[in-house]
Amino acid sequence: MATLAHRWLARAAGAAAAAVLITGGTAGVTFATETDRASVVAETWLPTVDIASNFGVVATAHPDTVGCNGYNVVGTGTATGKPIGSATWAQTEVVCTATIPGKYDIKGTLTLTEADGDKLNLSYALTAPLTTATLVYPTGTFKITGGTGNYAMVAGSGKMNARVNLLDHDHVSATLVGDIQYLG
Repeated sequence: MATLAHRWLARAAGAAAAAVLITGGTAGVTFATETDRASVVAETWLPTVDIASNFGVVATAHPDTVGCNGYNVVGTGTATGKPIGSATWAQTEVVCTATIPGKYDIKGTLTLTEADGDKLNLSYALTAPLTTATLVYPTGTFKITGGTGNYAMVAGSGKMNARVNLLDHDHVSATLVGDIQYLG
């Protein structure tokens, strides 16, 4: 009888040891998986350019009524965000309706001027569907082309989106999200 009890005790101890190994193995795998996920979160991209702007525009007829058939646009306003803090917005663009069938083709330059006089210069290219709607949402890309002061030796790029009400030229908005590299 003692031998039989000893065998059952040994089997129970073996089963308990196996359960501990299985549980420990699963916990180790779970920990490894959670650790890997945490490292991915740490590598999440954070933009170094994140700018919101509000501005007004004045549009005049572009002189090329065949090749462009569009407008010369000048805009001024304000912008806030990274890396500029707070700045004035000054843009000049050409909006063509004949260069890309069925779309507004928008090419422009932009200068953001901080209170201390430092300037960040950009160029951009946007498109939007030609529509009879009063709201137009151009999207595209921007490229940082340099500047003055803290921005004298910079480069970068990103995405640009705008909201334009064709009946209200005083309240245009745009966002820029991307990266800036300081080269100096």
